[in-house]
Amino acid sequence: MPTITVPYAKGDEDGSLTGEIIETISTSGVAKVKNREADYRLQVEILDNQIDQIGYRRDPQKIKNKIKKNLLASENRRTLKIQATLFRGQTDEIAFGPYLLTADADYDYIDGDSFQDLTFINSDGVLTTVLPFSLGQLESIESAQEAATKPIFRKISKKIVDVISAEW
Repeated sequence: MPTITVPYAKGDEDGSLTGEIIETISTSGVAKVKNREADYRLQVEILDNQIDQIGYRRDPQKIKNKIKKNLLASENRRTLKIQATLFRGQTDEIAFGPYLLTADADYDYIDGDSFQDLTFINSDGVLTTVLPFSLGQLESIESAQEAATKPIFRKISKKIVDVISAEW
């Protein structure tokens, strides 16, 4: 079984993409991951990490006894584009690649500025915030973006393993 070393991916701020790549390669059986002195070196670089708004909803608000229907963003798509190159050992000789790979994930969120989204009147007539009762269905945009990170990293790591195994 060939061995691969995986240095930190360029642009991977906290190492979580690199960790996911190492885990995916290790569990795939396509190669054995080593810290040093391996047959191959997988160099990954994040080329683009883009977030696009893809979903909206109407937010009816009563202002001066008139209902205004504002559009609020409620769904995003995060797209990750990377370049992966497999080098021979510690040299700059390219064994395979470079490959351009992309993965994406869609996620919903609520607008933290919308009073209507964040509250409801409970059975006792008391104004109550929604988030403790949402069971993870309603997230702020920051939490939703964070939750989408692992699935994107897992998808892109699987694509890297698929490309490597197709070459061998």
